[in-house]
Amino acid sequence: MRLGGTRWSRLKAKMADVAGLLWFSSRLTLGVQSVVLVLLAVGVFVVAALGQTISSDERVFELLLELESLFFVILSMGMLPREKEGRTLEVLLVCSRTRHGLLLLKFVPVCVFIAAIALALTSAFYWLTGGGFPWLTMLYVPYLLAATLGILTVVLTTYLRNQYAAGTMALLIGIIVAVLWLDPVHTFYTIELNRMMLQTPPNLMINRMLVAVAFGFLYDHAVRRLEHVELWMK
Repeated sequence: MRLGGTRWSRLKAKMADVAGLLWFSSRLTLGVQSVVLVLLAVGVFVVAALGQTISSDERVFELLLELESLFFVILSMGMLPREKEGRTLEVLLVCSRTRHGLLLLKFVPVCVFIAAIALALTSAFYWLTGGGFPWLTMLYVPYLLAATLGILTVVLTTYLRNQYAAGTMALLIGIIVAVLWLDPVHTFYTIELNRMMLQTPPNLMINRMLVAVAFGFLYDHAVRRLEHVELWMK
């Protein structure tokens, strides 16, 4: 019993330490701007509801993708630069045993915050449209695409000295890919009924898996850049 109690005490202590680090690392990442983003999300839903601009489930997908992508870029572009400016990045480097731990300490609060907004907005639009789209698909597909753009933004901040330049470049890359190369609705969402009308319907599962692979690659590259932090902290 004593051994079990000791292990439980150690586990609680470790969980408390992790929670403390997450809270510490999320202060500069979220802060006041998180309140602004929540108000923006509420405002977008109110305008969409009152203006009756939601004509189809594809429009819901586009709106969620645009909003979540913007939020990920805004929060991710200052994730590391703000810690550097606040002279707290060195503290996180010391507290984190690995660079994976450092990146998770910074990126997890962003992901959780935007996931909460995505959950609320998806549920709200589901109610507004009377269940006019597959709820789970609408929840995770735009989120996966936006999170990939977010981790790309993190990578760019390790190459560019200015966080606003990194954010602008990430948004431009997202727009160029979406407009000139991939149609996100067609490539990642098209519902079964519409796919049956296409001569060459997209393989949604493979396309989504490729996005997940791209996320993993970018995440690994961000970790590698953090392992050589002396290259971009000067």
